[in-house]
Amino acid sequence: MDIKIERLSDTARRLTLVVALAAVPVVSVPTVARAGDTEPAELVLTAPDRYTPVQDVLYASGDTGYLHRRETSDGSTAPYQWRGYDGSERTVEDFTGRLPGQQGYYGAGTDTLPVPVDSSGVVQLRDPATGKSTPLTVPDGQYTVGSFGQTVLTISYNEVWQADKLHILRVEDGVTTDTPVEPPSGMRFDRYPVAAGDGRLAVVKFIHTYALGVLDLTTGTLTPVTTHAVGLDEPWTLQAAVSPTHIAWYQQGMRQAFVVRRDDPDGAQTSVAMSPSEQGDQVIGLAGDWLLTALRPPTSHEHNPPLTRGGPLKATPLGGGSPVTLLAAAQPDLTQVPGGGAITVGGADAGDWAVRRIEVAADGGLTLRTLSKVPAEPARVRGVALAGGQLVTREIDSAPRPSYHTRKVTLTGTPSAGERSEVATAPLDDSYGQPLGAGDGSVVYVRHDDAAQRDVLVRATASGERAEVIPFDRPTPASSGRGLYDAAGRYALYNGGLLVDFEAPGGAAVVEQLDTSAALWGSKLWTPGGTAGRIEARDPASGTVTSYSVGASCAIRDVQIVGRWVYWDCLGRDITGDKSTPFGVYDLRTGENITLPERGKLGDGFVVNQDTNAGKLLLTDFHTGTAAAPRVLTDLPTVPWVKNYDVDKYGGGVAWLDADGAAHVAPSGVPTQALTATATRTDTAFAPKGGATWNPAWRLSKPSTGAQLVIKSKKKVVRTLTPTAHGTALTARWDGTLTDGKPAATGTYTWELTATPEDGTGAPLTLTGTITVTTGS
Repeated sequence: MDIKIERLSDTARRLTLVVALAAVPVVSVPTVARAGDTEPAELVLTAPDRYTPVQDVLYASGDTGYLHRRETSDGSTAPYQWRGYDGSERTVEDFTGRLPGQQGYYGAGTDTLPVPVDSSGVVQLRDPATGKSTPLTVPDGQYTVGSFGQTVLTISYNEVWQADKLHILRVEDGVTTDTPVEPPSGMRFDRYPVAAGDGRLAVVKFIHTYALGVLDLTTGTLTPVTTHAVGLDEPWTLQAAVSPTHIAWYQQGMRQAFVVRRDDPDGAQTSVAMSPSEQGDQVIGLAGDWLLTALRPPTSHEHNPPLTRGGPLKATPLGGGSPVTLLAAAQPDLTQVPGGGAITVGGADAGDWAVRRIEVAADGGLTLRTLSKVPAEPARVRGVALAGGQLVTREIDSAPRPSYHTRKVTLTGTPSAGERSEVATAPLDDSYGQPLGAGDGSVVYVRHDDAAQRDVLVRATASGERAEVIPFDRPTPASSGRGLYDAAGRYALYNGGLLVDFEAPGGAAVVEQLDTSAALWGSKLWTPGGTAGRIEARDPASGTVTSYSVGASCAIRDVQIVGRWVYWDCLGRDITGDKSTPFGVYDLRTGENITLPERGKLGDGFVVNQDTNAGKLLLTDFHTGTAAAPRVLTDLPTVPWVKNYDVDKYGGGVAWLDADGAAHVAPSGVPTQALTATATRTDTAFAPKGGATWNPAWRLSKPSTGAQLVIKSKKKVVRTLTPTAHGTALTARWDGTLTDGKPAATGTYTWELTATPEDGTGAPLTLTGTITVTTGS
């Protein structure tokens, strides 16, 4: 993943510093700045690698290069490419991988490829490095089944369309010669007979027999070899490999592969133990005195199956011994190099994928040499949230399953990002699962339970805990999952007025059902007041209600809240209504109402809106009490069903996704409010028995740094703790022991929490209280 730091200005002026990451966490570096440049810095996080590596399929390997096709980024059909070992690359025009209407084994073991000329029966034997060709004419009644350099192998049929003979075709003095090959007595060639081969021999298959045939392409001599195969009528389950010194074969499901010397094919056979896998079929190859095995995964109909990249590539010594893992994962592509060794494609993961040559070292061992890197494709990022300095991305294919990932972002000074980690799996459907941050490091989203036909609200915390609740006890269609509106710590609002408490006694539950929309700040629920121009703040725990008037003559239908700022709208979320309907921001501190030029998503002293007509993201600063002219943050077209921007109401940042899936995070440039506590949980007594601990928790208005919890007894510090921070939340754990490890005596202790605002705006926060410890002694 790459991180780029930019200045928020005209696109043409974006010039800064790129920090390349081998992995997270991020290394911070100085920002490139210009004199007089006061624009806030922007953090750019490129999309992670797609979990599934780019497929680079191998077709043949020769003395000077190999034939391959690499998956394209736009899904178009990839051309056949000949890549020289010197790094040169050339498209092989008109090559199809097979001749018209045929299925076979083409271009094996040499640098010559067969290219058909329409349906004329003429095959151009082309050198892909130079483009030079030799024409060869396939006689009538023969059908190509293989190509080995300047040799083409065909098959002919008898009057009842049974495979009759093989034919070795070559060009001599411009004329095609034909050497027919009869099957051994009592045997018949398979319709697709070639199992392996190179420029000098081919391994062919028969039907209704336990044998393979080794065909000398120079003399036409055919030598049957007993295979120990277990199926008479399944020649397609047999595979083979040929090296300069050995011939190997293996039947799917067998516990052994067999190897013979190439110069003595009907001589002694060596068996090599195989481990049949339920994860796919084994694919074999040869390199020196080693048997190579790769894994061909079974066809899967799952979305993003966990091992689409293949299994490990292993090598087992022919003389006996345990297999050695050459690559953690590899495609089931093993092509033999005529001079020895083989070529495969694989690596540790998508970022390490490469075409690699397996070579025999001087001591007889095997080495891997990278021939060509296979760059990873970026993952599809289809949702973003920002809350309390925690960036959430909904990633479709960066992991075996769609998932949510979070990371800490810091925008003060030189912007930086912390370690990226997976929080939970995500729904497959784009109409579901758009994430919402709750400010405490947790992610809230909606999924659909198809079996129960219900929407399910899910909260995944930073510590990996999950809580779920079904908000409606009635069937809901699988297209309704867009009602998640707000979240704050343990609470979430769904479908306007359903208040969900994920930490309710007895488990997550809907604890209040309102007839109107609402918003959350800390532990308070903000709603329209029911009469013209009124809003209310209610405490769900105590039931206390405080009412305010914003001075509007219409009934308010929608509210948003960030500290002192309350956004109100008489139109609500009905985007088809009259856009001239009043809306604005009410300042709880001054009692003044602020007029806005456009509706938007509320931040700390600003609103952000997406101009769908112009395809731009706009920010309007109103923190002075008067709205400034909107300024453009970026070009940002609307993407159906995707939440491609968000405002951090717990910190003042703005995040968005660009067309390439990169996540951008930028400070608003608007001063934030002072650091305050928005919700607390500080029990006033505990008994440190049986492992019991005191577990205070605070949610703050924005992220903090340097937090300390000091516990005192009569003004003497007896214990100092460092709280854990997740977003704006701080939690601590005290087991009742003092600094020297001794247990605290029964009595009342004073605690003091101090924290500094991470963004440097405002004074440090100090909170105090008492805790009574009862030891029972």
